Amino acid sequence: MPPKSRAKSQPKADSKKKSGKKTSPSPSPISDKKQLELNFLNEVTYEASVEDIQKSFKFLGYGMNQGDRHYLKAACAAVERVCEEHEGLLTLIKAKGIETMLSIVRHMPHAHVSPSMSEAINAAAAAVYRQSSNWLDYVDQVDFHELPTILHLAHWLGAEDEDVALSSLGAMERFCLYRSEHGATLLASDVLQVVHRIIGHNRTPELLTEAFNLLFRLCDLPGATVVPLVHRESGLVSTVVESLHQAPLNMRLQLAGLRLLALWSQLVIENDGTTTATATVSDLKELVRLAKAEDHAKEVVANLSRSGLTHAAGWISAIASRLPRPTTKTEPSATANRRSTANKANRRSTAKPSKQST
Repeated sequence: MPPKSRAKSQPKADSKKKSGKKTSPSPSPISDKKQLELNFLNEVTYEASVEDIQKSFKFLGYGMNQGDRHYLKAACAAVERVCEEHEGLLTLIKAKGIETMLSIVRHMPHAHVSPSMSEAINAAAAAVYRQSSNWLDYVDQVDFHELPTILHLAHWLGAEDEDVALSSLGAMERFCLYRSEHGATLLASDVLQVVHRIIGHNRTPELLTEAFNLLFRLCDLPGATVVPLVHRESGLVSTVVESLHQAPLNMRLQLAGLRLLALWSQLVIENDGTTTATATVSDLKELVRLAKAEDHAKEVVANLSRSGLTHAAGWISAIASRLPRPTTKTEPSATANRRSTANKANRRSTAKPSKQST
């Protein structure tokens, strides 16, 4: 019997090789419970309740910790749908979703998640930032009851996203311009700490200019109201001067910053008998002096003069004239001068006898 040809036996060998190949394992089926939970996440919208949003964030955290992409991506998509409208954002704030979202974003580098999962988390966080900025631009200054929400967003998101920082500064300035009582309310709510945090994390000239203008409007009140608060946030003065060093050629920023420093230098607590202010907190001149504000102003004036911008140098010089001069070792401070003058007057009055006694 003649041997079989090679061509006829080749397909059988190929079929054996194909049958010997390892097939990729099929994805594990999703359990009924998990499918119900995923269906719940897919139905979450901006009309969801506080409990539903909190439950969605629990699934998001579970998906990130366990590496379950089904839970994580469905929960992130739910957060994006919640932030499609202002109503959903306000419910998210009530559910403490801002704080939870930030904790997830900060924990993400340590969780070793896949690139697709980190992309989903970043998309959800971007949706929160975007809707927060939109709401801050939309809020009406007549609605004074929204001031706590503005401060909440500025505190938690102002240092995370530049758009939210700009929108929060603009919203607070609108409220201050509408009624001066709103500025006092913001000061009593630690707004200086919030603005200090924003300035420390964002150093763009446009944002710093808006922040300095807002601080000027907030602090344009009697010294008894502002001086103790600025002393409590004493690092704010040095941060303002350091920010001015970052953009020495931006005249709009320099004018706003030096105007603010000049205002702080003029604030004094008047001792009219009703206040119990001590000499150490009666004004802010020492803080401005320690920050070397006048040295910076002289440098700005010199730069403008060398550039031929004499009119701008005159404006800066006029503002800088209100700044306290730095004290030297040979030059006593103003407090020491007042004390020495008072002591001399007391010695003269006790040393000179009266005419009636003689």
